[in-house]
Amino acid sequence: MKIVIAIPAYNEEKILEKNVLKIFEFCKNNLAGDWQIVIADNKSIDQTSAIGKNLASRHPEIKYLFVGVKGKGAAIKAAWQDFSADVYCFMDADLATDLAALPLLFSGIGEGSDIVIGSRFHSGSQVERSLVRRVFSLGYHLALKILLQTKIKDMPCGFKAINSKIKESLLPLVLDNEWFFDSELVILAEKKGYKIKEIPVVWHDPREGFDKSRVKPVSLALAYFKKILILKKRLKQ
Repeated sequence: MKIVIAIPAYNEEKILEKNVLKIFEFCKNNLAGDWQIVIADNKSIDQTSAIGKNLASRHPEIKYLFVGVKGKGAAIKAAWQDFSADVYCFMDADLATDLAALPLLFSGIGEGSDIVIGSRFHSGSQVERSLVRRVFSLGYHLALKILLQTKIKDMPCGFKAINSKIKESLLPLVLDNEWFFDSELVILAEKKGYKIKEIPVVWHDPREGFDKSRVKPVSLALAYFKKILILKKRLKQ
C-alpha cells in the first residue's frame, strides 16, 4: 500500500521540524510499505519554507511542496494531487491527534472504507479541550445534522484518510480551499453513498498554551455556518 501523508503548514516555524520528525519516526517504526510525508507550505511568510526544504533534503521520505494559494484545503488538495498513492491522508501540523490512531486510518481504508475519519465524538475517544471549543464543536455538529441531515459526528477533526477513488471522483468537486474543505469532502461522499468510517482518537489542543490566536472560534463558527448554507443550496440544485 502506497501512502501519502499531507501536512498543511502555514507559518509553522515553531513546531514544524519537531512534529514532522515525530511523524517520520512513527511511520518508520509502525508502517509497512511505501509512505511519503508531504509538507504543503501554504504560502508561509516565516521560516516554514526553509525548515521544510531542509527536512526534505535530509530524508527522502519527506517532500516539500510550496502551495501558492492560501487556505488549508488548497494545501491538502495540492499535496494529494501532486503525488500518486493508494491512500491519501492529512493531519494538522500541531499533531492535536495522537499518532497512535494513524494505523487505524490506513487499516480502515484497507478493509474497504472510502473515507476514514478521526472522531472526537467516538465513544472510545479521549479528548481534552476548552469549554469554548466544546461548545463550538457541538454546535457545528448539530448545525450539520439539522441542515444537511448528516450522520457523521465529527466533520472538522484534522485527521482523515481517503482512497484513490475518492481522490479521483470527489476531490475535483470540493470547492472550498479553507477550513471547510474536509467537511465538504465528507458531506459530498456521504450524500453519494460512499463508505465512511469514524475511528476513536486521543486528542488535545496543543495551541491553547502558545498560539490561541490562530483560530478564533466565534468568527470561525460564523464562517462555517455560511458555508453550510451555501452547500445546502448547492446540494438542492
